[in-house]
Amino acid sequence: TWLFATVLTIFLGVVFSLVPLAMWPSVPKIIPQSQLGTAYGLIFWVQNIGLGGVPWLIGWVLNKYCIIGEKADGTTLYDFQIPMIIFTCFGILALIVAFMLKAEDKKKGYGLEQPNIKK
Repeated sequence: TWLFATVLTIFLGVVFSLVPLAMWPSVPKIIPQSQLGTAYGLIFWVQNIGLGGVPWLIGWVLNKYCIIGEKADGTTLYDFQIPMIIFTCFGILALIVAFMLKAEDKKKGYGLEQPNIKK
């Protein structure tokens, strides 16, 4: 239903906003200071590839696999199930990477869950 799709889309938007929110502050704790600018540039570059590539991917999937008909006025009807599955897979992948980062933090002691400012 449209209500479920709306709630799921809002939820995915919040989740996808939290990934960079958690990622950016962890960079100085992991990367040596002499390589910090390059690391931030690389992260920004990868995020922009996602910002440009994912809408293209979703548009391609919609046009190739999701057209279910056409209204009388010529408007194309789409089934958004496959794009939502793609977004869910991105969320699962982000969760897996988060757990991998947490395991690496535990092993190497980066202090990712510690405050940056010490009293």
